[in-house]
Amino acid sequence: MLRRIGLSNFKCWKELDIELAPITLLFGVNSSGKSAILQSLLMLKQTVASRDPKEYLNFGGNPRDYVDLGSYDDLVYSHISEQNIGLNLCWDLSVEAIEELAIARWVEDKTDKQSLYPSMSLRYDVSWHLDGNLFVKDLGYQFFEDGSAASKIQVIRENAYEYRLTRFETRTATNPVEYKAMESCLVRSIENCHMIRVGHYFQVAGEHVATNPSFIAWQLERLLDWLFHIGPLRQRAKRQYRWTGGKPSVIEPDGEQTIEHLIASSRDDGTLVRDVEDRLKTLDLVEFFSVQPVDQNERLYEATAAIGGVESSLTDVGFGVSQVLPVITMLLSAPEGSIILLEQPELHLHPNAQAALADLMLEAAEKRKLQLIVESHSEHIVRRLQRRIAEASPAFAKPENIKMYYCQPGEDGATIDEVDVDRFGQISNWPEKFMGDISGDLHTMLKAALERRSQELERVGSGS
Repeated sequence: MLRRIGLSNFKCWKELDIELAPITLLFGVNSSGKSAILQSLLMLKQTVASRDPKEYLNFGGNPRDYVDLGSYDDLVYSHISEQNIGLNLCWDLSVEAIEELAIARWVEDKTDKQSLYPSMSLRYDVSWHLDGNLFVKDLGYQFFEDGSAASKIQVIRENAYEYRLTRFETRTATNPVEYKAMESCLVRSIENCHMIRVGHYFQVAGEHVATNPSFIAWQLERLLDWLFHIGPLRQRAKRQYRWTGGKPSVIEPDGEQTIEHLIASSRDDGTLVRDVEDRLKTLDLVEFFSVQPVDQNERLYEATAAIGGVESSLTDVGFGVSQVLPVITMLLSAPEGSIILLEQPELHLHPNAQAALADLMLEAAEKRKLQLIVESHSEHIVRRLQRRIAEASPAFAKPENIKMYYCQPGEDGATIDEVDVDRFGQISNWPEKFMGDISGDLHTMLKAALERRSQELERVGSGS
């Protein structure tokens, strides 16, 4: 799970450093930096997954990229290209990674696997600089097993960098060694410090397995492989869907492959389709949902839903159904432990459905161990989460598992404030216009109504 994210000189963020929870919600006015936080993760994901393994930074723009950030000048804060762009992440190692680390350490120093701490985390820091051409200026890895060690890679001159390993418990460092310039935003190997795959595990050669760049680069790639995204604009439903026999492993940010994912499930055991139907019913959007073949060869399928006792194609029911369908399917089918980025999941949903969606998010985070980072404008999602925290039902609904942040634009860059929610669901520092100005509108409405009523009574009294 991601624990923290930090940015510097990234779009509207001069500086950002926030703690993340199993459910993190980002609110704020338009152009306040909410989406930029998600875009930073998507930028890193598409860079690491680039067809060019030596690409320093993939700004996007190709059809299969997650985000299009233009150029360095477009991306850097205030469009001042002399500034470095920085990003840092801190995350918990997965159980599988800890097991691999245990095996590697056992191979290396014969220590018992049980001597490892049950919880370990890594930190990744990178900064990019534009000086004629783009390059990685600094790159650092830190391993937290009582904060014991870190590795730092820093550019010292053109086409050369140094690698330094620091052990924090003794505050000593190895002598820096000069290497050729880095060829990506990861360091997958360093001379005399590399990894060898042994079966499903890794045998590590180097001074400290945890700070071995190859090991940490592998963990970062794994983290990003488990990061998925549903964007704010999803595809419209189609009359028919062609099925070729495959089973998509990913739902695209625009919702593409959602129905194909459900078709594959219907040909398997149908569990996913039934679960999706149940959630659509819970949101009070449909009475029935189905994905069925419409030809003998079972190559063409139709998605239908029943509302008011009438079954229709998904194209002929409310737009909100097709817009929330990718969100629900993702929450129910993404691999356990995945990180899901959701932009405006409440799109085109009525208030009751938005509140019910908050319950589904809680369920997915608790039972499927998903981490949700959500950009939203929905007051109804906030209110339902406040209610669940106050009820302590489910028990997972508590402030440490649900963080809310409010973003605002400013002359010196965007700012972000954590919304403090106590164990009774009360917000102690409700930001100004957090959810618009409902109370102000009500006050003004009542004042205007009283003034009009008073004027009408005066006219009646005067006989005019």
